[in-house]
Amino acid sequence: MGAWGTGILQNDTTADIWVEFKELYNKGLSLKEIRLKLEKGYKPESDTEYYTEIWTGIAYGQWMCGDIESYTFKKLSDATNLKWQTLWTDNEKLLNSRIKAISDFNEKIKIPRSNPLKRKRVVIRQSFFKKGDIIGIRINQNFCIAAIVTSNKDFDNDGQNTIAFTDFLFKDQTTLNEVLNSNMLYLDIGGSNKYYRGFYKAIFSAKNMVKQIHKAFIIDKIEPTEFLWLGVGTPIGDWTKIEILVEEQIHFLENNKTDRPLNVSVNQFLKREDKLETVLIEWDKKIFREKLNKQNGT
Repeated sequence: MGAWGTGILQNDTTADIWVEFKELYNKGLSLKEIRLKLEKGYKPESDTEYYTEIWTGIAYGQWMCGDIESYTFKKLSDATNLKWQTLWTDNEKLLNSRIKAISDFNEKIKIPRSNPLKRKRVVIRQSFFKKGDIIGIRINQNFCIAAIVTSNKDFDNDGQNTIAFTDFLFKDQTTLNEVLNSNMLYLDIGGSNKYYRGFYKAIFSAKNMVKQIHKAFIIDKIEPTEFLWLGVGTPIGDWTKIEILVEEQIHFLENNKTDRPLNVSVNQFLKREDKLETVLIEWDKKIFREKLNKQNGT
């Protein structure tokens, strides 16, 4: 997603909007009709925390599909107002970087895309798993990795799961208790995929995984709960890259110590705790400042 620029504007909300946008586009709706439908569904005017993500998602969708309404540009410009930046106002440097990222994004999408997306024939595929499913994914000939399905969303013609990975590797079969006694997967380095220093979760699109679904299977189920928020900077990636990421992490730990602030067990992840979430959020902010300093050469 080249137009996004810095990852500061990307999260689950923008990813969800982009998936919905494409689905509505392929159904034949006009770009304005799509915007109106997403506005009605996400209600950005009443969401001070995710107003920016909602409007960057809509703007990105219109840009990808060939035309951005002046109305959308106006809403995106309004996103720099402090009333829509409540999550960032406690740190001036982060706030300024956030506002700059919005402004840069706005400038980038003013240049029309040279090859707008063409509408595709709609193929209906619903999500393969439900919230609370404990699943295994084969990552190579020797091992599978356990993961937790934290959400399932079925749009008009495509389903999507979000999954959070554990660090538990097993041969062919395992039990729920073994998964519960493991920790959430933490990645110390980025390697070629640039996912690093965070607890890893991935988007599990039904459309994108249809040829890979044979690698995934249900281990057990749990009663869906309010999962622990692993932090604002939690990497979000492609589930199919997990084999490479696990190998990179294993090689890293052979000669290095992890810098994660603490282990997060699966049992902790399955139960929200404000104190633990605060620690994880502060850690994410620290990592984000370091990234900004590196980008700015300071």
